[in-house]
Amino acid sequence: MRRDLDIVRYILMTAESAEVGVDETTLCSGRYDINQIAFHVELLRDYGLVEAEVSYDGFGEEPLGVTVSRLTWDGYDYLDAIRSAKVWGRAKDAISKAVGETSLSVVKQTCTIVASELIKKQLGI
Repeated sequence: MRRDLDIVRYILMTAESAEVGVDETTLCSGRYDINQIAFHVELLRDYGLVEAEVSYDGFGEEPLGVTVSRLTWDGYDYLDAIRSAKVWGRAKDAISKAVGETSLSVVKQTCTIVASELIKKQLGI
């Protein structure tokens, strides 16, 4: 399965808006299936952006449940960089045209650059 940055953003934003964490019932609300969510939650956990658990069937192949208990400090920092729909759209477009795909750190840096440019434009700098 390929990493999908829109799913990453969706999981982070959904987890942040929850009072006490989220599970597959919320995360798989018709938009994405449990396989996509489990894969991306594990990536986010491995990258240190969330504290989460994924449970599998007895063979360890099919995900049965997903729980994101909270975002980490780095998770909030990353989400702050990608939160704005305007910034997200422009950054995704720029990344797509320039390199196609890239690391999460470059996505964060790109969003930061886009946000800074939008702010400078707003300030007339």
